[in-house]
Amino acid sequence: MKKVMGLITTNYTNESLGKLAELRPVATIPFGGRYRLVDFPLSNMVHSGVRSVGITSAHYYRSLVDHLGAGKEWSLNRKEKGLFLLPGSVYGMKRFDGKFLLRDFINNRSYLDRADEEQVIVSASDKVYNIDFELPVKAHRESGADVTMLYKEIASANIKSGMFLELDRNGAVRSFQRQATGIAAWFMDCFIINKSKLLELMAWYENLDYIDMMEILMENVGRLKIDSYAFNGYVGAIDSIYDYMQCSQDLLKAGIHDELFNSSKKIFTKVQDAPPSKYLKGSNVSNSIDSSGGIIEGTVENSILFRNVRIGKGAVVRNCVIMQRCQIAPGAQLENVICDKFVQVSENVRLSGNRYTPLVIEKNQKL
Repeated sequence: MKKVMGLITTNYTNESLGKLAELRPVATIPFGGRYRLVDFPLSNMVHSGVRSVGITSAHYYRSLVDHLGAGKEWSLNRKEKGLFLLPGSVYGMKRFDGKFLLRDFINNRSYLDRADEEQVIVSASDKVYNIDFELPVKAHRESGADVTMLYKEIASANIKSGMFLELDRNGAVRSFQRQATGIAAWFMDCFIINKSKLLELMAWYENLDYIDMMEILMENVGRLKIDSYAFNGYVGAIDSIYDYMQCSQDLLKAGIHDELFNSSKKIFTKVQDAPPSKYLKGSNVSNSIDSSGGIIEGTVENSILFRNVRIGKGAVVRNCVIMQRCQIAPGAQLENVICDKFVQVSENVRLSGNRYTPLVIEKNQKL
């Protein structure tokens, strides 16, 4: 896809994600057994032919740099264009609904100035979906819009958080709403904007660089031509611990899993080779995802196991997410639990949360 560049924002926090986002940006929260959330927008852009992608780093940037490296897994380790890790402002945006901090755009103006692309796909990194951006970019160009907002129509807006679009009969954005009920256009934290218009907005608001780009669009909805694009596929939002668990459970549904991972547009991630997991006598695994490198002796139901997980003999894991290199000792019982990386659960320990408030065990804990 010619004349299009990408910009992924990661410099924001979300207290609703608790310990999962305490020492890492939302973008690098592990998801789906082997991925990080940033893999989804980045892979979507690469599959759509975008060859220049900038990523604004967060205050806790170590995990982001470690995961992305030079962009090899996404074919962005190129002599020209490629992956650009851009400095983000200290501490970034702390408001729940702030994901496009203007200061980060301004501080990285040179990335935009030097590029010869005409449009910019701007995306946050907390939504899970698989899209071909060629279609909305084509619609954006044909409409002559300054900005095109991507949205998903949902039936029960009252149970979703985020931003909602009020559209006219032609799909033009009339206003932005922070709450909605019934059927609504749920903003996917992704928009396409003409680069010249983005630079113009940055110049207009340069002295108010602490605000969010969405606030700028809201103020100028009558001045700008803001169009919309409806996406009909699956969209998962990681806005809270509950959302994280629900999106993880969605992966156990064949239709959703196939749409996200088994299409011709693969979701790329950092390669960590390991042999297939070993299932020992007495193990019982059902409706679960088990990545690789594990040793399973116990019972696993409706759960997601990351790489190199050990489930001991007689242990029971139900409705859980067990991240990389966790060890669940013999006889332990876990239900509705999220174990971050390197957690060790001792013999016969029982841990449980519930569907709406899963229990989160932070990284490196020994219980």
